[in-house]
Amino acid sequence: MSGERKARVYADVREEASGLPSLLEQLGVLIVRKQLSEGDYVIPEDTVIERKSASDFISSLFDGRLFDQASRLTRDYEEVYYLIEGDLFKELKAWPSRRKQVIGALVTLVSDYGVKLLWSPSRKDSAELIAALAMRPSTSRGGPVVINKKPRLGSIREWQLYILQAFPGVGVKTAERLLQRFGSLEAFFNASVAELASVEGLGEAKAAKIKELIKAPYTRRDESKPTLEKFYKADEGSQG
Repeated sequence: MSGERKARVYADVREEASGLPSLLEQLGVLIVRKQLSEGDYVIPEDTVIERKSASDFISSLFDGRLFDQASRLTRDYEEVYYLIEGDLFKELKAWPSRRKQVIGALVTLVSDYGVKLLWSPSRKDSAELIAALAMRPSTSRGGPVVINKKPRLGSIREWQLYILQAFPGVGVKTAERLLQRFGSLEAFFNASVAELASVEGLGEAKAAKIKELIKAPYTRRDESKPTLEKFYKADEGSQG
């Protein structure tokens, strides 16, 4: 697979005991182990996966963790998946009086929080599902970010987000993180690669591309020059 860019997934270090990170590596996924503030797996840019056993999913609903966690995940990430391992409805036989509440919670996660549900009968299947998500083309992740409609004249915040989202790989939430980190567009444009890379959702490779784009001189459209597609694929062979 020399020269082919591997899919990258950040795995929470607490997932190591499950054996799932190793299974993902066997499937050709590049695993970066670190302690994540939210979620169990993060796929750049802005996709998070929370893995729960069927029994833990039910328990988290009744101890108050489920919706609190869903609220934080959907606040911080563009695309949120709950990966439920095991047979939830078989597990519900032990909770007959709470069946309607659990089903209602599933509906609420999807309809009110925009969470996507994945079902897995085994750890091996979970690895295949996560690998498939990680290997999708980046253009297919999440919904399309609409930036062609200009904000209202007086809305400074909307203009700031609008401008940052024009950079490839920067969605609404990454744009907000950038503004929280740097405070202004001027500070963002003057930031170093290392400073940009420190923002969650970017990383060194993406930060370097953004900085290169900021510094790239303008050329007339009819002059010979690399396309943006070639520009952003230029280093694909250097990773993985």
